[in-house]
Amino acid sequence: MASGLVVVLGVLLLADAAARGSWDVVLVALGPVAAAVWVTWVATVRPCIRFDDDAVTVVNPLRTTRVPWPAVRAVRQRWQVLVDTVDGRTVTCRGGPALPRRRPGAGGPADAPAVRPLLDRLAEPRRVAGSVGPDAPVETTWDRVPVVLGAVVGGLLVVSIVTATVTALA
Repeated sequence: MASGLVVVLGVLLLADAAARGSWDVVLVALGPVAAAVWVTWVATVRPCIRFDDDAVTVVNPLRTTRVPWPAVRAVRQRWQVLVDTVDGRTVTCRGGPALPRRRPGAGGPADAPAVRPLLDRLAEPRRVAGSVGPDAPVETTWDRVPVVLGAVVGGLLVVSIVTATVTALA
């Protein structure tokens, strides 16, 4: 929540500098503001867990892993949802719900009543449903969009550093 407010504030201040014609300020601030927007999007908005009749798809910040249901051995909850595969891999779901913190003085393990229905649904046996064969592989791929956008943001950061250096020397 706070990171989103910082992003909105940065974008508004950047727009204000552009409206006032302070292009040196815009060029210096564009890289850091773009980096804040990208990091917020990649870390908090983009990650998710999707599942259908064929597989569970884990969308993490820069990578996506598709685990066919026949390859799922177990679904566990630690700090994040973990999908264990039959080949021994563990896929961490960065976009899943996290366990609540324990309250001081509360005994016993942390209870996660909101997470339990998701885990139950993910753990349902789906080995016969769908069109995926029993030996379908687990696929992990880099996501081009966030990686390319990260490279663009890196370029904008270089532009900001060069502009700040030139402005300071002038």
